[in-house]
Amino acid sequence: MSDALATSPAPHTSEAPLRADIQILRALAVLWVLAYHAQLPGASGGYLGVDIFFVVSGFLITGLIDRALRHGRFSFAAFYGRRARRLLPAAYVVLAATLLLAPWTLNRSEQLDLVTQTWGALGFASNLVLWQQTGYFQGASELKPLLHFWSLALEEQYYLLLPALLVMTRASARGIVLSAITLLSVVWLVLWQSQDASAAFYLLPTRAWELGLGSIGALWAHRLSAPPSQRLLRWMAWPAWSLLILVPIAPQWFGTAHPGPAAAVVNLATLALLLRTDAVVPRWSAPLVRIGDASYALYLVHWPLLAILHNAWVGVRSADSPLWLWRLGAVALAALLAAALHVAIERPAKQALTGRRGGAVLLSGTVLIALGAGLLRLWTPSSGAVDFVELRRPNYGLSANCDAEEPFQGRADCRSGPSPRWLIWGDSYAMHLVPGLDEALGSRGLVQATKSSCGPFPGVTPVRPELGPGHSFASPWIEQCAAFNASVLTWLARHPEIDTVVLSSLLTQYLEAPKYALQRTADGARVTDPTAMADAALQDLQATVRRLKAMGKRVLFIAPPPSAPFDIAACLERAQAGRWTLGATPGCRIRPDEDRERRAAEHRFVTAMSAAMAPGTVLRFEPMLCRAEDCDVARDGVPLYRDAGHLSRAGSRLLLPPLIRETGWVHGPQPSSMDKR
Repeated sequence: MSDALATSPAPHTSEAPLRADIQILRALAVLWVLAYHAQLPGASGGYLGVDIFFVVSGFLITGLIDRALRHGRFSFAAFYGRRARRLLPAAYVVLAATLLLAPWTLNRSEQLDLVTQTWGALGFASNLVLWQQTGYFQGASELKPLLHFWSLALEEQYYLLLPALLVMTRASARGIVLSAITLLSVVWLVLWQSQDASAAFYLLPTRAWELGLGSIGALWAHRLSAPPSQRLLRWMAWPAWSLLILVPIAPQWFGTAHPGPAAAVVNLATLALLLRTDAVVPRWSAPLVRIGDASYALYLVHWPLLAILHNAWVGVRSADSPLWLWRLGAVALAALLAAALHVAIERPAKQALTGRRGGAVLLSGTVLIALGAGLLRLWTPSSGAVDFVELRRPNYGLSANCDAEEPFQGRADCRSGPSPRWLIWGDSYAMHLVPGLDEALGSRGLVQATKSSCGPFPGVTPVRPELGPGHSFASPWIEQCAAFNASVLTWLARHPEIDTVVLSSLLTQYLEAPKYALQRTADGARVTDPTAMADAALQDLQATVRRLKAMGKRVLFIAPPPSAPFDIAACLERAQAGRWTLGATPGCRIRPDEDRERRAAEHRFVTAMSAAMAPGTVLRFEPMLCRAEDCDVARDGVPLYRDAGHLSRAGSRLLLPPLIRETGWVHGPQPSSMDKR
């Protein structure tokens, strides 16, 4: 995106004068990105602005290299020098400002993520860093101030390889070679996306086809400059502009995968407009041309401001919250700062930072920002403060390997003690119980059978039909979840030494329609009605309990703890540090009436389970934590939660031992689960 967003070329270079219609394309693309990040209505596909940038960038930079090669003037040093002068000064200002603001605006975990993101940005590897930082337990993407650098890194990786490829290829074969590479990238995307949607989004092999389309257009543009071709392209212009406006409004028309059909349509429409050389730009479009001029600065500035706002707003991001007003304010501020950055830094730096002096300045900037990020990493909170980095770290239970990705085998690092007698089965809301449950059990030992988002429901699996392949709640995850649960039952049947099974789940993904549906394991039928979903999940859990009882197991169901519509740990950390905080209750406490209303389906499910099972076999945290007005979120100065609902490791160790011991589950046998029936 970097070169697609860069401004008009400096005089006396080998670059062709930049067309006003291309600047309008840039303006449209960056406005779509801003609208999407501000979450404005009608911009659900605004992320496709990035795809527009990719094609524009490939077209412009490949054309620049090709012209220089045809005139015998290409130089690697000159090419990369121009790229550095054009991109780095404005980027370094944004990086430095973000680092300086971080101690006062970001929580410590986000600060540490920012250090890695900064080093990734300096090394044009942000896409790789962010790919590794994504995941179920990782910080939300909207909290990462340098998230948007992924596309800049991806482009520069492409341009690290492209010049050498063009230099080593005969002029007559360049279009064929780039066409083959583009096709190979498309094939790679199709094969890889269903297996790892995150990798397909972030990595060059599956995104190169978008830049490649622009490159192919640049190499073949001269063949389409004849009047018949231009008449056809002129006829295609209005449909192409219409697609660039309409597709981002409703990308779901083209499916859910991204990059996918919607990106392909937008890319081809962009290419058609780029190939037209006789476009006439109306006078009224002058503001768009100016936005296109400053689009790189606007792209750089807007996201750190929004990310800082999202860090301050720890509350739920619902449509009726005032967060949208804050987002509009952040975008307005971004426009002002971007104009200043464009005028004061971006434009003059291209002329001033030439020769060895310019290279020394840019190298010094790189070193200083890298060192500044290192200093941020060394900064620590005051003594006596809660270590929220430790408290908020992922709670996988006994090991990260226990977040199973394949059929359950009872692996050694998911067992405590030489001869464990208990097993815990469920999703991440089973994982967060493990530290405390293991402490409560002592020598009895524990086996952990858990998979994120996959509750202990062998007969039904939660699905989200709108998600593309490779995501949770879509294939192949659906099949993996069903296979995992079946394998847990098979393993338990072969291990009679396990006398007690603990079941736990968030439950939301099995009950919350229409966001989720249920797929029956037996016949693949979908259940979408909320009442039918609750009935299906309850019947399946009861059937599972009966199967476990038939194996001679005691069964205990532990309901999820009270939760908040905001990140409790983030709120407590910001309160401790005196940082700006929005969207939370006073004291970061949970209001039980709001929790019951917000999670009504889950509370009804737990009540039904309590009625169906023997007394003492369904355990709830509310009696320990809640009073009439609020529920505790800390005990003895120790925060109990690591996010909005998961217990921290410390919280698990504080709450589980008394919960288990006071109900007598450790000291004596309990009635089997379905005795009442």
